[in-house]
Amino acid sequence: MVAASHEAGLRVVEVTLDSDAALEQIRAISESVSEITVGVGSVTRPEQIGPAVDAGARFVVSPVTLDAVITACHAIGIPSIPGAATPTEIQVALEKGATAVKVFPVAQLGGPAFLRAMRAPLLDPPLVPTGGIDLDSVSDYLDAGAVALGVGSSLLSDELARSAPSQVCEHVARWIEAVTR
Repeated sequence: MVAASHEAGLRVVEVTLDSDAALEQIRAISESVSEITVGVGSVTRPEQIGPAVDAGARFVVSPVTLDAVITACHAIGIPSIPGAATPTEIQVALEKGATAVKVFPVAQLGGPAFLRAMRAPLLDPPLVPTGGIDLDSVSDYLDAGAVALGVGSSLLSDELARSAPSQVCEHVARWIEAVTR
């Protein structure tokens, strides 16, 4: 799936630690499709970072804002993208040194309207909406100021994994076109 996705234009992928054999997946992607930047997600403890970086991860995504995780990322010079769901959490994450802030679960928080509402009072924070984004809503999130999109099963589903590489490529190409419009 990753090779076909890369062929379609995908350049960044996150492998979550709650997935099967996450470190092996990170290593395999890093070694086989070196043009894709691989990150590690669902990081909740600083001791998870080293093994993921050793496997090839180049950024860290967390479900919440944890000072110890952000500090550990800074210590080794790797971007940290902690999760937040309120204006206070977003601001705290940025003050602690987050590279960007994962807004999760964005659909339940108000979707693109929530991102727009955060921009002025928080001085245009770098937000990465995650949770509930589909192909039809990509432009709405980008127009609302998203610096990136966290997209899971609507981009690379288990069903798509059972498809031919050409179908994966076509599906991902539609996403790439929507993002780069």
